[in-house]
Amino acid sequence: MRFLWLDINASYSHSSLAFPALEAQLPRDIRAASRWKTVSGTTKSPRQQVIAQILDYAPQYIFATGWLFNIEYILSVLSRVHAIDNTVKIVLGGPEFLGDNAGVLSAHPFITAVFKGDGEDIFPEFIQEIISNPHSLSWRSLPGFEYLDETSPVKKVISKAPVHARDFTALVPPETSRFFNWEKAFVQLETSRGCFNRCKFCVSGIDPSPVQNIPANVIRERLNRIREKGIREVRILDRTFNANPKRAIELLRLFEEFYGSIRFHLEIHPALLNDAVKKQLAVVPQQLLHVEAGIQSLDDRVLQSSSRIGNNREALEGLNYLLSLKKFEVHTDFIAGLPGYSFKQLLNDINRMIGISPDEIQLELLKLLPGTHFREKAAGYGIRFSPFPPYEVLETPDISFEELTTCQVLSKIIEFWYNDPAWRSIFGNIVKHEPRFLEDLTGMLSKTEFLQLTYSFESKSMILYTFCKERYPQHLFDITLGWLLNGLSIKKEPANELRHWNCKEKAITNPVFNPQNTQNNYYYINRDHTRYWFVYNKQADRNKPVVFFEEKG
Repeated sequence: MRFLWLDINASYSHSSLAFPALEAQLPRDIRAASRWKTVSGTTKSPRQQVIAQILDYAPQYIFATGWLFNIEYILSVLSRVHAIDNTVKIVLGGPEFLGDNAGVLSAHPFITAVFKGDGEDIFPEFIQEIISNPHSLSWRSLPGFEYLDETSPVKKVISKAPVHARDFTALVPPETSRFFNWEKAFVQLETSRGCFNRCKFCVSGIDPSPVQNIPANVIRERLNRIREKGIREVRILDRTFNANPKRAIELLRLFEEFYGSIRFHLEIHPALLNDAVKKQLAVVPQQLLHVEAGIQSLDDRVLQSSSRIGNNREALEGLNYLLSLKKFEVHTDFIAGLPGYSFKQLLNDINRMIGISPDEIQLELLKLLPGTHFREKAAGYGIRFSPFPPYEVLETPDISFEELTTCQVLSKIIEFWYNDPAWRSIFGNIVKHEPRFLEDLTGMLSKTEFLQLTYSFESKSMILYTFCKERYPQHLFDITLGWLLNGLSIKKEPANELRHWNCKEKAITNPVFNPQNTQNNYYYINRDHTRYWFVYNKQADRNKPVVFFEEKG
């Protein structure tokens, strides 16, 4: 039996955990009775090339996992494959199929079935049934499989309840599968499954199930194997790492055993940090962790309407504590379009967060994911959203379509000038001192093609310079210093004040002059009783000054 797994990811740095997680559960005899092939690519891979690879193998069954970022690509490819070979059976699963699948199955009759929920328990029985009865679709009677019943006079969708892994801790680890991809820069690891939170925008809140934790000694064995493979980063997939404080402390101590070999990427709920977890975080080695601290909103009413546990005060206390440790990067996130969340509230929250100074701020539009509460009850909330991936919110009673478009501009602004370490300090300092700066910059860029265009580092830096020149000239010199220290052209307007110095210039004493180094070039700017010196040496650094010195007058 020839089975093919279509593995389509957002980028080449990612690989799907779904197939190795499923294939690892197959007993040896089932593996021996089946032939497997994977066809991998990204959403930018040429479709004709992917289709050709699939047809060349001539599979009898094709499987794929659908996410909001790849589902359109997958359906586009598989509809063409089926048009050429209508004997191939196509079975899909993943987050895209956690809701009502009647529309999907009716609109895409080439899909043999979709699976709803956790597949590990069902997968061996599913494959065995296909092998035992290759000309039958009897496997569709198994739990979780939904399909279009062609035998009915009026085609109807057979719906099922989602499936949950009976004992997640007993599953065979994905890393044992021969299809596990060890070629990527990082691997993903589930140390638990399930979530105590019931957020209405998240797939984990669809059909709550108890959290199941893998024992620490088993995780240690798996991490040892990962380290042996030379992997330097592990992304922990647990929804809320610190949901169980005792468990979080146990894992943090375990991770310390891999210090120097592996860095761990975690999602921590800052509002739920208790003293014991704080104490443990305070003693972890430098850069052992990379922390995502979920915020979503700083308005308690918005959090309550989303059924997110925790409140604004506790979240900010926890976030400030994480930042105070200065042991790891801390990223925060916001969601525009949540019920009750206006553009003005969001803008105030972003200004406030920049004042707190996390290492990164992410702003995304609410996605109405299949099966989630907000998707199912969108009409009741007055939420209008795109029926096509990524199912982004288009309008709510609290925020207009135009304001949501402005939120996308704001997100790009944050990405350009706050999340970039080259500009973060200068940009953040201006925002802290000018309460309207972010609003004014967003308003100005919303009237341009900012969202549609791509920018080089120099061109985006020039946008900031030009804006400050026109609207906030009191901060223009800060931009000039950033321009020069970031190694941008000294021949462009932001460097107009720069003056060249040479050793024959007797009127100005150069405190950084080094007569032994003839490759140095010296420049200075006079400003407010201070002379700013820049030393360039192309042998040491092609663009950036190798010395920067402030000489007070």
